[in-house]
Amino acid sequence: MPLPIPVIYLDCAASAPIDPAVVDFMAQVQAEDSANPSSIHRAGIRAMKRVEQARIRIAMALGGGPEELIFTSSATEANNHAIKGVVWASKQRSKHVIISTIEHASVLNVARWLASIGAIKLTLVPCDADGHVRAADVAAALRPDTVLVSVMHVNNETGAAQPIEAIAACCADHPAVLHVDATQGFMKLPIHARRHGIDLITVNAHKIHGPKGVGALLRRKGTPLAPIIHGGGHELGLRSGTLNVAGIAGFGEAVARYDRSEAARLAALRQQLIAGIERFAPGLRIHGPRTGGSGTILNIALPGASGKWLSNQLDQRGFMVSASSACHATRLTPSHVMLAMGLSPEQADEALRLSFGRFTTKAQLDLLLESLAALHREQAA
Repeated sequence: MPLPIPVIYLDCAASAPIDPAVVDFMAQVQAEDSANPSSIHRAGIRAMKRVEQARIRIAMALGGGPEELIFTSSATEANNHAIKGVVWASKQRSKHVIISTIEHASVLNVARWLASIGAIKLTLVPCDADGHVRAADVAAALRPDTVLVSVMHVNNETGAAQPIEAIAACCADHPAVLHVDATQGFMKLPIHARRHGIDLITVNAHKIHGPKGVGALLRRKGTPLAPIIHGGGHELGLRSGTLNVAGIAGFGEAVARYDRSEAARLAALRQQLIAGIERFAPGLRIHGPRTGGSGTILNIALPGASGKWLSNQLDQRGFMVSASSACHATRLTPSHVMLAMGLSPEQADEALRLSFGRFTTKAQLDLLLESLAALHREQAA
């Protein structure tokens, strides 16, 4: 009987495995505090206390106050709320929005849709060959009618960290709202709403070993924002709907349990992995920064080998990886991020994303190296 194939999960940028302690905590909350947190009886008040404890933890981690945090169903919803909410709240006749070419689809496609219906004028700011947006390009794109600038914290395909403080400095003397999608960088790299001068920040739970289906939008006090979901007036009237108490509590617990020292460990493993691959594949191409940025993502290409082929082959050997972002993985078109970085469609097709988390070990990456080396030999034969 053949030995079972070990399952080694290296797709944490798509979704990090939930921490078992968070699962246990959520089960306790679901069993003890399942009442509607908007109810005014004792059970409802207990449930709301769970929500508010999580709100305080998450808001503090983002450099904001608990009264500034709005819970959502996902980062996608939070990004939609940030962009549509600012545009719809603006009283200006002409509304100009600036985003980068490497944003997540939940930013890029929302902005393009608003432009297509004539609600905004849109400027897409490019990135350099390493996937970095230049603050000077954002500054050059600002206009008197600019109402919103949206640039992500860490790119979900390359791990490149954007110069958010420099971009915020460019916007400091301009009335435009600054939104940062911090979904990939939250808890891994510093971000602070007040200190960095950010008006809106998007985060979610499942990228930090929390549950899926929970996100949040930090809105600094005074930032104009219209609701996009109307109903009973929950979340200060900005996002109606009964709150997911267990999920929100799990989000707060994931923040409380996140060890920021993990970043250094994973960055070191990333560098060891690069060195190991280069020993058998000196033509290795790295998409994004070789060092710096988020140590949790490594996007590479073994020239001549399709990233989707490598991903499928590794899957058969027990390795869960990705050929691109999870939102793009089932499409045949090249990643917009790779194209924005100047790669040809053929080069973009070679991209393979490896992403790491709390449960990633050196032993797992050593096994990955063995499989990659075998696949490289097979492809070159």
